Amino acid sequence: MKIPELLSPAGSFDALKAAVSAGADAVYLGGKSFGARAYAANFSEEEINKAVKFAHAHGVKVYVTVNTLVTDDELTKVAEYLKFLSDADVDAILVQDTAVLMTARETVPDLPVHASTQMTINNSAGIRFAAEHGITRVVLAREVSIEDLAEIKKTADECSVELEIFVHGAICYSYSGQCLFSSVIGGRSGNRGMCAQPCRKPYTLLADKTEVKTDGEYILSTRDMCLYPHLDKVCGTGIDSIKIEGRMKTPEYVAVVTNAYRNALDSIAKGEFAPDTQVMDDLSFAFTRGFTKGYLLGDKGKTFMNYTKPDNRGVFAGTVSGVDEKRGKVIVQIEGPVPDTGDGLVFKCAAREARISPHGFKIGGELGKEVGFALNKEPYVFPEGDAYKIPAPADVTVGSELWITKRMQTERHASTIVSKETAGRVLIDVDVSLDDEGFMILSGYGVTEKSEIPMMEALKKPVTAEAVEAQIRKSGGTPFTVRNVSMNYDGTKFVPIKIVSDLRRRFLDKCLVKLTEKKERRSYSYQPKGSANPEAVEPLIQVYTDSVVCAKAANTAGANQVVYEGFDEIYNIPIIYKFPRITAEHELEKFISKIPASAAGVMVDGIGIADFIKGIPRYAGSGLNITNAVTANEYGKKCRQICLSPELSGKQIKTLMENLAAYAHPPKVEVIVQGSLEVMITENCIPATVQGCRSCNQSWALKDRTNRIFRIRTDTACRTHILNAAETCLLEYVNILSKNGVSVISIDARGRSPEYIRRMVSIYREALDGGDIKALKEQIRELASGGITAGHYLRGTE
Repeated sequence: MKIPELLSPAGSFDALKAAVSAGADAVYLGGKSFGARAYAANFSEEEINKAVKFAHAHGVKVYVTVNTLVTDDELTKVAEYLKFLSDADVDAILVQDTAVLMTARETVPDLPVHASTQMTINNSAGIRFAAEHGITRVVLAREVSIEDLAEIKKTADECSVELEIFVHGAICYSYSGQCLFSSVIGGRSGNRGMCAQPCRKPYTLLADKTEVKTDGEYILSTRDMCLYPHLDKVCGTGIDSIKIEGRMKTPEYVAVVTNAYRNALDSIAKGEFAPDTQVMDDLSFAFTRGFTKGYLLGDKGKTFMNYTKPDNRGVFAGTVSGVDEKRGKVIVQIEGPVPDTGDGLVFKCAAREARISPHGFKIGGELGKEVGFALNKEPYVFPEGDAYKIPAPADVTVGSELWITKRMQTERHASTIVSKETAGRVLIDVDVSLDDEGFMILSGYGVTEKSEIPMMEALKKPVTAEAVEAQIRKSGGTPFTVRNVSMNYDGTKFVPIKIVSDLRRRFLDKCLVKLTEKKERRSYSYQPKGSANPEAVEPLIQVYTDSVVCAKAANTAGANQVVYEGFDEIYNIPIIYKFPRITAEHELEKFISKIPASAAGVMVDGIGIADFIKGIPRYAGSGLNITNAVTANEYGKKCRQICLSPELSGKQIKTLMENLAAYAHPPKVEVIVQGSLEVMITENCIPATVQGCRSCNQSWALKDRTNRIFRIRTDTACRTHILNAAETCLLEYVNILSKNGVSVISIDARGRSPEYIRRMVSIYREALDGGDIKALKEQIRELASGGITAGHYLRGTE
């Protein structure tokens, strides 16, 4: 069975050292700029140089994340950063933005590029796009099933592209790269590394405007992935690299989790793997929100979500069955791991009206209240062996739950891993021979070294071949382990054994130099394309809809283009058919076959799908995250129209249009000016998770703590789409967009009525004709769902 690379997170230098000590084959880390985890400690350029030297000296590769979206005015800095990373000898970069990819290919063509999971590649179309653009590895979306993975792997092998998947750690609720939630509620874009994690916040679920009871209020909070018990099955897919999430986690977490997966991979290689309950305990104590097998192995709904707690929940230990008020202790019926001295404990108090005991103790506590403390004394064990008496705060009553949130044993285990010797990671084969003058020659790993003096005729006891091999295999204290020794010496000569020992040391020193020497890589200056004044245009009005009736209404209302999300053939109207924003591997050919013969065009949101569409005009949707002219032009080579990211400000759009005008054949450019912005798309069906399948015929929404209402739309593939609480409205800026060369303005009317469409088309038509913007905007307020906002157009994102 092929054993994949083990890739561990390094959010800090201490975490890097922990990963190396624990057995990682490679680490991934971020610099101070252009990385998708801006809140991790991250590495300065000096620290990156230091990290690469350290890792390479231990035979560990270093991949650096450059996986944010970038704007036109950042590309020069990106190019400088890429040159630095290439010179620093990092082993690969991870990218999201096609412009970063194109810049890397132009300026540092020998630096390997990996497609970040932020690229949302989940099918063969994305793999072919990656191969065409020189990407050597793709980190697949976490939502890929093991069945789809098998098919994707065939394409990847055909294209010589490696595949990487996550196997452990936190899971984004939305498809990575498709989440705008953080940016719309606070201006902090996940696509820019600034995610504020709104999926870990509390919400109330509404069905037809009525509150629905749920198991907890963290409706968007997922469990953590843990594929350790199923790692042999994962390896059976032939995957090239398995990845542990956690650049925001502690070095101790990195050590424990990496060590667990290292040992498991080594056992699989020997055919001896069996999941260990102690290892699962260690993984749980390292960090868990509750574990799931993830989408890869079919978990969905309640086995995937954790509505009760958005952060580390610890491990359930038992339930309070009695209270010793006099001594301030409780009796815990143990149902899990036994608490030990030094452990961090949390009691989740049972609901009960508070009262004061005769001894002055407060008894009872608030519903769900958590009381945490450290266990400083060894608990008393009852003779029966399944109940323990431990000190407890006064709020703890019968029925309260005891959870262990910090395990001293696991802490010690982590310290042992970090402090252990990290030698012997790099396997080398050594050839032993004598030259014509009798000097012993060691060769291997691309280096050669010979003994200081020649071997002599043995007068008494010769140095046997076995003795030489024993010396050669002593590689302790170095990154190397001698795997094979090819002996071309008959064992009849003599030399002091110290000569052989010194020869081995010098040989391994040369191997270390070889191991850590920088690769020779080409580097070229970045040449910006320049800019030009875009030609002012009269924009076309485009309407998005998901209803045949509404598509006809849009056409009747005078919309210049109608984009229909569906595959029903609509006769006598030029329809642009929109592929679903997410198209899984098993859906790709099916959807292509459904495109009506009468289609005026096809709009795609997934990377590479445009290449699968033949003989029909293609349009690039907002899901492709176009934030700069380089990316716009690249997609414009295949698509006649491209949609700009809704995260761009007006100023950034103006700059993009000026830079795009410098290209010989730029595509038409679309900006969405009206409608409920889709801020999340997820494989998890919220109605089905709460009430079972077939629950989506109601009107669903989420309400946050500020009473904002985020509507939920469930599509035919049971994917959930969460919409912004307020509608985007750029009515007063459409004429500025026109002057900047934007040729299509769009109204997203999916889920809205024919009347909404008719009035919105009329309002925007009147605005383009010089109508009273203030009066027209008041009409929009009456129609809009949840109010209106100019969104990022004015403030941009962080």
